[in-house]
Amino acid sequence: MLYVPAPQVLLNIHNVEVVIGIALTEESLHRRNISHFGPTTLRSTLCYGMLRLCKPQASDIILDPMCGTGAIPLEGAIEFNSSFYVAGDNYDMAVNRTVNNICHIQKRRADKGSAPGLPIDTVRWDLCNLPIRTSSVDIIITDMPFGKRMGSRKKNWDLYPSCLREMARVCRPGSGKAVLLTQDKKCFSKAISRMGGLWRKLHTVWVNVGGLHAGVYLLKRTGAVFGQTPEDVYESRGPVNAQGDEKDDKDDKELSEVTSGV
Repeated sequence: MLYVPAPQVLLNIHNVEVVIGIALTEESLHRRNISHFGPTTLRSTLCYGMLRLCKPQASDIILDPMCGTGAIPLEGAIEFNSSFYVAGDNYDMAVNRTVNNICHIQKRRADKGSAPGLPIDTVRWDLCNLPIRTSSVDIIITDMPFGKRMGSRKKNWDLYPSCLREMARVCRPGSGKAVLLTQDKKCFSKAISRMGGLWRKLHTVWVNVGGLHAGVYLLKRTGAVFGQTPEDVYESRGPVNAQGDEKDDKDDKELSEVTSGV
């Protein structure tokens, strides 16, 4: 007699939305693409949800300026392989882990007879002074330091504004997007408010990361010219609502369809 274990069913109810998940394998998929782990490696399932939230399109240039072990760009290169990914970090050890993870995936694909190449490149850099042309990136997606296992909350008050401004420089005005994960919500909100209108928050999805209540923030790069004053930005954008965000019902409606993936 063949014993077939009963499937695990997960029911998630949030407001008027119900999401039902059924386990197809006994092995978790959250480590499916990672062989070399770091202290803050993201689950592959969460990486996929973040990528799905920003809706990558063919030929998009997608940047992860704080790639760690490369979990996000690796997931993207496998699941959304019509885009091109640039992964970088300012720590040698993190860059080495990313390269090793890429090599592991390439070897695994070659052993299966698939094309081993992946649309991804890895660079070591200063994330506040990226060696990338202005307005050349379509999407920025990254896991920002929480100030828990890596860095500190005190350092975040200097780091967040600097890296958000540099992200705004390399991101395409008017069409570029960013999906950023952080648990340091207070510091992040303050840093966004100091950007002079370069970023507009479209949506937030709350997630559990190792027991920490963190936010996945979907931002849009506004048409504001890098270096403009806040007064110039106000004149070009017009009034905003009480939360400081422009009203965009269409974006909210579309984004509500993909939040179940995070």
